[in-house]
Amino acid sequence: MMKKNSTKGYAVLGILFVLVSVVAFVIPVPKNAAFWVSYGFTVIAFAAQIMIWKTAFGRGEALKSKFIGFPMIHIGIVYLVAQILVLAIFLCFPALPPWSSVVACTVIAGIAAVCVIVSDVSRGEIERVSEKVQKKVFYIKQLQVDIEILADAENDAATKIELQQLAEKVQYSDPMSSGQLADLEKRIAARIAELQSDTDK
Repeated sequence: MMKKNSTKGYAVLGILFVLVSVVAFVIPVPKNAAFWVSYGFTVIAFAAQIMIWKTAFGRGEALKSKFIGFPMIHIGIVYLVAQILVLAIFLCFPALPPWSSVVACTVIAGIAAVCVIVSDVSRGEIERVSEKVQKKVFYIKQLQVDIEILADAENDAATKIELQQLAEKVQYSDPMSSGQLADLEKRIAARIAELQSDTDK
């Protein structure tokens, strides 16, 4: 499904490129150096969309990963639209000097490149933090389940209540606790393992 959507996206991109090119060359205005510079950068902007899309959607197949990649897609679209507008300006005003076309197109491309790089770095950090959170949440859930199993197997009423209360506290605890509590978490897990071992005997 994702491959079909990508193919359709590339098809739309190709159609837009053809439309822009046809309009640019059909309009009867002089095609000076400024026009060719802006048109060349427009071709680069279209080609860059393919690279941006592959970078944004190319890391795995998880839906969350795809969603995180959307800001980069938006940057690419804004870059393309801005570049097409610059092409239109130099097409409508052929008297503008070539150096102005070089400056305008280079600035737009540079800003877009920086934004894409920052977006990609941010995406990587989001994925790293998300993976860390998932591991911590799994740890807390597993600890809670172990305590609840102990509570169900406990025959002493007072101990059962204490275990149930402990399970409730673990359930509502902050999974992203401070790194300074790592030793305490290990001791809690070890103690729970000891209780499970004692129960199995």
